[in-house]
Amino acid sequence: MKEIFIVSKNTSLANYLFLILDEICPKTLSMAPDFKEGLDIIVVDTETISPNEMTPYRSGVPIVLFAYEIRPLLIQYTSEYDINGIFSLNMEASEILKTIQMAMNNDIYYDETMIGMLFSNKANEMAEKVKSLTDRENEILILIMQDLTNEEIAQKLDLSVRTVNAHKGNIMRKIDSKTTSGLIHTLIEYSATFKKSL
Repeated sequence: MKEIFIVSKNTSLANYLFLILDEICPKTLSMAPDFKEGLDIIVVDTETISPNEMTPYRSGVPIVLFAYEIRPLLIQYTSEYDINGIFSLNMEASEILKTIQMAMNNDIYYDETMIGMLFSNKANEMAEKVKSLTDRENEILILIMQDLTNEEIAQKLDLSVRTVNAHKGNIMRKIDSKTTSGLIHTLIEYSATFKKSL
């Protein structure tokens, strides 16, 4: 029997995911209560875990992502980590089974929808643009997305309003957005990190 660990901040969802997997792969998996060495597979709940929270789980164990639906922001996970597969609630049981089986054999499997997104120029370009931001620009961007004014951001970060405006201009240029609302819309659609900051 293979040992699975589900990484989620929502215990009910973690238990539900295990029940789904147990139904699809009966008598194949046992649920590990804690993260430890010797696991056979890790399932990460992308609804509650962002890419920057996955670093502790980079242990050479196959990783499969769960999402309610396949969407572009999953590309951020696949660009930063070795991901063996992705499954969602709207996938056929046979596709979920194939994803899990391939991961347990340390192989990679993505369904056609995810493959299309992985090769989508726009999604890949956005992942690169987000990576090009400096730490300070990331900090300011998160505060912009939390609906803080330039004055409030300046006060919170102990900067001048002029400096905040300069950083904001750099962010808009790097992400290639003309308006703040366009910037936020783009980041919500393509970036898990900034979606979680709202």
